Amino acid sequence: MTTDPLGSMKSALADEVNKALSEMGVEESFSPLQVARSPKDVDVYGLPVGFKIARHLRRKPDEAALLVAERIDASSIPYAEEVRVEAGYLNVRVSRETLFKDVLSLASREELGRGESKGEKLMVEHTSVNPVHPLHVGSGRNAIIGDSFARILDFLGWDVRRHYLVNDCNLQVAILAAGRSKIRHLKPKGKPDHWFGLIYAMANAILEIGRIKRGESEEGDLKEWEETIERVRAQDPEIAEGLTELDDRYVMDLLKRYQSGDPDAREVFREVAESVLKGFLQTLGRMGITYDQFDWESELIWESWVRKSLEKLESSGYLGRDGEAIYVDLGRAIREREDVRRIFGLTEDEVRRLEEEGRLEEVVPPRFYLTRSDGTWLYTGTDVAYSLFKVEATDVRRCYNVIATEQTLEQKEVRASLALMGYDPDFLIHFAYEMVNLVGVRMSGRRALYITLDDLLDEAKAKVMKILEERGMGRDPEIEEIAERVAVGALKYALINVSPTKVVQFRWERVLDFETNSGPFVQYSYTRAHNILKKAGEIPESFDPSKLSSDLEVSLVYMLAEFPEKVRSAYQLLRPDLISQYANELASTFNKFYETHPVINAPEGTREARMWLVMGVRGVLGKALDLIGVPRLERM
Repeated sequence: MTTDPLGSMKSALADEVNKALSEMGVEESFSPLQVARSPKDVDVYGLPVGFKIARHLRRKPDEAALLVAERIDASSIPYAEEVRVEAGYLNVRVSRETLFKDVLSLASREELGRGESKGEKLMVEHTSVNPVHPLHVGSGRNAIIGDSFARILDFLGWDVRRHYLVNDCNLQVAILAAGRSKIRHLKPKGKPDHWFGLIYAMANAILEIGRIKRGESEEGDLKEWEETIERVRAQDPEIAEGLTELDDRYVMDLLKRYQSGDPDAREVFREVAESVLKGFLQTLGRMGITYDQFDWESELIWESWVRKSLEKLESSGYLGRDGEAIYVDLGRAIREREDVRRIFGLTEDEVRRLEEEGRLEEVVPPRFYLTRSDGTWLYTGTDVAYSLFKVEATDVRRCYNVIATEQTLEQKEVRASLALMGYDPDFLIHFAYEMVNLVGVRMSGRRALYITLDDLLDEAKAKVMKILEERGMGRDPEIEEIAERVAVGALKYALINVSPTKVVQFRWERVLDFETNSGPFVQYSYTRAHNILKKAGEIPESFDPSKLSSDLEVSLVYMLAEFPEKVRSAYQLLRPDLISQYANELASTFNKFYETHPVINAPEGTREARMWLVMGVRGVLGKALDLIGVPRLERM
């Protein structure tokens, strides 16, 4: 049996219509996505066939649709009771009895919409935050989106590999490592990412004060950086007293030594990177986010992946040098290669027009630099090498890079470099997302001005504890565990419930709204369904679908039937938020049902049918929560 009953009906209807149109010599076709429910009859689905082909056949829409209907084999359309034409539409009336039975059976077993194994591996690389300070809410959104998307791919049948690139070879980590090297005698205190984050802020402050005094920097004023030092001093006086001197030459020398594999530099870089990463994993583990593999930026250099990428780019003829700096000549590539133009969304004529207007370099920077003038690798160079590593050293078919929207141009440049190396640039898919705005809060990791993800989780937990205590759960021995799971769910739902391409406006009153459109609201609806079934006791083996006849009951079953399509859309459109929005709508409809339809005390026959309906809702709500990474709760 298919795991998508409604989808199988839509696909068969579209196939039958397209087959008929082909036999009639009409060059038109329909997609299953175009099959829509009639606004007049909930059991009827149709296609606007007559309107689309009337002109081809020189007939009125109804007449054209009838010609198609005559060629349709209704027996080949699952759940179809009747095929008919109405107002230019070719409609199918579905059998509630068979459709409802299959939908609720699959939903109750949590198999509704599950894909068969595709025998292919996909990679989702996400989070990959510079290991210099604690995770904040923006990097938290990256992790939550990436984790949810990986869950969706897994549910649809792919073998998913979750990768994290440890960016340990960039200037930010060099600044932290340089600062740490001056106070090696100090032992880390507390959560490691928080402690090393103070060293990072202190090191930045010392460097910027030096630049300002030398007239080499306009980033902030002296007072602002002195305030950063005092902020660090207030949290850890030993760091402020021990780290007093640092200069840019020392930082860059340390970075160069590390990239070349110097043992002393390696020791301090790995200490800071591994320590901060350990702190990251504590936070991410709290949210149920895990990884299959950690790839180190430094090892891409030491294991010659950067050299291999340079050799391939050199052989392509598009590698350039500006002194010691190395770059990809995208200016020439965009003029000469169709595959590169396609990556940037340009035609040959558009490139020519932009060039004539003197604006081509504004759209496509002519040089994509991979190294600095001193020969050290930029993150762009290791990104290109990492892409080569993904293609050659893994057996994944496709890789999704969950990276902020602000990196859109750089991701196109990396894909163009992959194409120039001779690989399919569509192997890489940029899953872009916007940032999070904590209303009224200014953040800067370099200045130790941030609200960490740990802070948000702790604050959410404290707020939930207060709400639960007000609801009479203050003496419940499990209140702290429940509060933790509700807090995690609230934060994750809030960061995923907005389209990835839109900024999240973070407000506590919305995050912890128990009444609608929040993690706690959906969690509570799942808990309600679970408790109904727990009180009802043994579930009957069968039920009569005709007993589910009220508008709310019918709406709920059809809403469940649409779950597979929602999951596929979330995958195809890179929109995990579609699942959270669906879960909210399902929870709202279920709560209305609960308020007006008794289950346990319903008459015989109706009771059994409603138990199956509640079981189906619990199964789909539970699976929707799983896919967005929100914990299920049996008590709340």
